[in-house]
Amino acid sequence: MIILKNIPMKNALTGYFALLITASALNAQVANNLVTNGSFENSKKIHGWGEYYKADSITSSNNTTVDLYSKNSCESDFSVPQSYMGNQEAKSGYNYAGITAFYADDAGFLKTKPGYRKYSEYLQMPLTEPLIAGKAYTISFNASLAERSAYAVSGMGIYFSKEKVDVKNNAFLNVTPHMVTTEIMTSQDWVTYSGTYVATGGEKYLTLGCFNDYMDTLKVIPPNTNNSRKAYYFIDDVSLAPVVEKIDGITSILIGECFRLDNLNFETDKAVIMAGSFDELNSLVSFLKTYPYIMVYIDGHTDKTGTDAHNDKLSEERASAVVKYLTDHGISGKRMKARGYGETSPIDTTSENSLANRRVEITICAATDFGGANR
Repeated sequence: MIILKNIPMKNALTGYFALLITASALNAQVANNLVTNGSFENSKKIHGWGEYYKADSITSSNNTTVDLYSKNSCESDFSVPQSYMGNQEAKSGYNYAGITAFYADDAGFLKTKPGYRKYSEYLQMPLTEPLIAGKAYTISFNASLAERSAYAVSGMGIYFSKEKVDVKNNAFLNVTPHMVTTEIMTSQDWVTYSGTYVATGGEKYLTLGCFNDYMDTLKVIPPNTNNSRKAYYFIDDVSLAPVVEKIDGITSILIGECFRLDNLNFETDKAVIMAGSFDELNSLVSFLKTYPYIMVYIDGHTDKTGTDAHNDKLSEERASAVVKYLTDHGISGKRMKARGYGETSPIDTTSENSLANRRVEITICAATDFGGANR
């Protein structure tokens, strides 16, 4: 992932982002799916826990026990529709997978050992052919929060790689996803998440799971009930296909790109935006209105003067001030999230009170409707 710094927003609006996803492109995916066994139908009989390997070509990216479910399962805990985690018919066919996206430390009635907070499971699927550099592909997957989940999360997403990911631990992957969901996924019905990816070239694998840096958690069970501690999702119909419509003026989509708002200034030690910054912010408003499906993080940063606690709070307040300006000018708050990084990510490391470090940046987390959901 290339992170661009020091690019004024007004110069970054024209060349890097385009909306590619259309309904017809999504419908065309089924016939042109490049994901091997994306619906998990090519599978052997299931007999127990963690048998993802019974589905042809499916692997785990981080040595975890991803589950497989089937109407033909030999074990009732992993049957369809009724299983140990809930009741759900397959989105299509007879099979689907299940992953623990997040495992909390709180025990509830189940007084077991803590220490699971970094545990997360990932599905890895090979592609039928390497992706072509510069070509646009439509990606989608279906997810359903299992009924016996204690939590729901955001941050479920997709990571593409040229080589197979094979991490020898069971923690969150330390990679930046190419696409990620921005809303906490609470629906126990199947929901389709979709977006568009422009290949760098040579990608052969797709990894699907939860990415810690983009994850928020929500406890979804009432107190004093049996607590599975899991945010557990059923996954079905993972699909990737070339965009078939003619698209004019596309260059690339750079999910994860970071753009510094160079002419955005605040009053000293305050979260009050100075009047000279409004041109910069109005350019951002125009950009977000031009591309209504782009989802962004608004990231605040400070210099090193002041305490850590003060700087953390100030950076959050400055990011929130930008969000308020944007919402006041017609941008939906659902498309933005404010984050504060305090003094932890300096650009200028030579000075404690560097103006360059007192900044707000936007980070694109989706350039299509991947950040939302289509039922």
